[in-house]
Amino acid sequence: MGWTDKDLDQLHSMAQLEDIQDAMAFITALRKASLDDSYSHLPVDAVERLCNPPRQLPDITDPNLIISLKFYFANTTVKAYNTICDATMERHPDDDIYSHHRIKCTAAELSGVVLIIHNMCPNTCGEECWDAKKSTPQKKVACQTFDTFPIGLQLQALWLHPDHAKKMCWCDKRTKDILNQLKETDGVPDVYEDILNRKQYLDACQSGKIKDGNLVLMFLIDGAQLYESKQSDCWIYIWVLFNHAPEERYQKKYVLPGGIIPGPKKPKNLDSFIFPGLHHLHAIQTKGLMIWDGAQKRQFRMGCRLYCGLEGRHKPGAPTYYPVLRRPANSNHHDNQPDILIHELPTAGSFNYECKMERIIHCKSMAEYELARLETGISKPSIFCGFDPDHILLVPLCFGSDIMHVAAINTGDLLIPLWRGTFRAESTDDRLTWTWAILMKATWKAHGSLVTDATPFLPGSFDHPPRNPAEKINSSYKAWEWLLYLYGMAPALLYGILPEPYWTNFCCLACGLCVMQQYCISHSDLLDGHRHLLNFADEFEEIYYQCHMDWLHFIWPWVHSITHIGPETWTMERTIGNLAQEIWLHNSSVYTNLSQRAARRCQVNAIKAIIPLIEPSNHTSPKGSLDIGQGYLLLRRQERTAHTVRPCEAQAILHYLANNDINSAWKENAMSKQPRMAHNVKTAVGKVLFYFNMKIHNKEKTLALISEFSQPHTDLFENSFQTVFTCRYNGDASLKLVEVHMIYFPGIDGILFYLVERPGLDIIRMSGVKEEGILDED
Repeated sequence: MGWTDKDLDQLHSMAQLEDIQDAMAFITALRKASLDDSYSHLPVDAVERLCNPPRQLPDITDPNLIISLKFYFANTTVKAYNTICDATMERHPDDDIYSHHRIKCTAAELSGVVLIIHNMCPNTCGEECWDAKKSTPQKKVACQTFDTFPIGLQLQALWLHPDHAKKMCWCDKRTKDILNQLKETDGVPDVYEDILNRKQYLDACQSGKIKDGNLVLMFLIDGAQLYESKQSDCWIYIWVLFNHAPEERYQKKYVLPGGIIPGPKKPKNLDSFIFPGLHHLHAIQTKGLMIWDGAQKRQFRMGCRLYCGLEGRHKPGAPTYYPVLRRPANSNHHDNQPDILIHELPTAGSFNYECKMERIIHCKSMAEYELARLETGISKPSIFCGFDPDHILLVPLCFGSDIMHVAAINTGDLLIPLWRGTFRAESTDDRLTWTWAILMKATWKAHGSLVTDATPFLPGSFDHPPRNPAEKINSSYKAWEWLLYLYGMAPALLYGILPEPYWTNFCCLACGLCVMQQYCISHSDLLDGHRHLLNFADEFEEIYYQCHMDWLHFIWPWVHSITHIGPETWTMERTIGNLAQEIWLHNSSVYTNLSQRAARRCQVNAIKAIIPLIEPSNHTSPKGSLDIGQGYLLLRRQERTAHTVRPCEAQAILHYLANNDINSAWKENAMSKQPRMAHNVKTAVGKVLFYFNMKIHNKEKTLALISEFSQPHTDLFENSFQTVFTCRYNGDASLKLVEVHMIYFPGIDGILFYLVERPGLDIIRMSGVKEEGILDED
């Protein structure tokens, strides 16, 4: 399937509307991309490097170059870099420390990575616009620019060093293992833990589209507000390389920046801004990217929204369609669609996509286009149709489901206003009939206070705790705050507040989405999670919409899209956060500086891959900590003198629990300010009172005294679809002594003694997030 070059040219000639003509122009230009055409804009030396990559590692025996690179990697301002250099030269006058300009040029040369600067209009229309004050007859100066970081040069750098070239072979080995396992399990995988388990990917491997040694890339783009208090919107896109193992590919040093699109206005035609990066990728796909494999000493040529057939429903005379399964009561003749059963939904994918896209292209008037757009769900041809079908999964199967925005933002934007009774109501509707609207006035305020009161009990490894939703939910509530609030706290805090069946319906959603946010999901868990999401969507219509025409608009698109959802990563959000953290150090234009930081990131990452020894170790322990083996540390704070244990503590016996990297209650109770607790453990849930070392049979052991909680409330646990884990605290009546290595994961003990697990913890850990006090890996 997929269009040939001739098909695309013919479709382009048939396009009548201006927007469709523009879209087809980008698609046809992308399909014919090459490194030497008028769209490339690559410097001659960059093209030469792409065609003839270096075969030798650079010589960095010069100690002045080494220390200059380390200063440069420290992510300092130009002024701070020069200050450090001056101080070093004062102490060692014979040294020749590189100036900032010199080391910046050297880093670009060593990495081989360049950026391409494109002129643009501040109104983001995609056209060039010149600054009348700065331009002269001899030289035109653009009002604004955007930058692209060619992916090919970054990919070449990952193969030059032998150790890193070996890492790039992980994908081939893992794919072979999966295909062999599928032969033994009749085509049903035991677990789903990566895109490599996806059917479309495995089909592409078995058909020969993806071969051994091919690079597998994922494109991610998102908008970002860099500063909370001023206009700073921009758009960033990145590449994630699936040839790396999961524990590496999401780390900052392996995420590949692709481009920066400055704001503050939203791009009017996004295709015009991502086209240069996609053009470069397809050019090296077509020609074949030349790679020097530093491990095998060889050069080789490298080949490198959900769409289903569900038709929407709309209110009489209204243009907006909603993905509703049940036909509204008293719909008369404007809605002739029958009811659709939740288990008979069309499969997400390329169902009749090409025919419907051709219908959009053939539209001759705006009226015809608007009708076709509503009926097909397609607004214009995707620029990704310009890729050779052998180099991309078919459109729209190549697009992800965006679980992060659905789970973390869209869900709250619908449910909270419904529960508060502030959601938009029709003039013929009466909010007093909304039996689900219970978080009103004092109840909402009290609920927000409970969230605030629970904050101290969240471990530091849970990152940003949710703020009081009653006060802050309308002021840039973070995606991570939404996750912890909706799926960690809300199921327990809304128990007894949100009436049935609304509470169990919400717990059903929480259960399904928590399963889908994990990296590794067993086949049975995936089926259970999908079943919960189907049941939620079906029951949500039944209890909120009730086939009531006035309530049709309650069914937002995400209520349907979660029935097609699968696991995804948070790499895009973390990249935006990392770049935003770096730019606060500088006083230049926020957009210019952001591009400079991204370009520097590309070059620094490439140098670290080429010269791994120059990167400082990230495995240093916090000052004053004690390494007790197996990845466990005792942190610095400790009692200055010995104390006599209480009789109940003296009688504690050895018991085995499970947890990882937690603090003691003694330390947290002794801190002057209110701490965030990390001393609660899961499996048999317990509270760690203190740690100590003891010699047993001449062998040093690190032990923890734990006060064990009761077993969870079984009925509440099951009725909440295992989202509300509540226990009683037994205090001194249930003390046990355990070996620290048996403790593995932090939880929470709040006033209600309910346990909160960090959503998608295994995925977050892959990105390098750790407990407070331990820095992310660079």
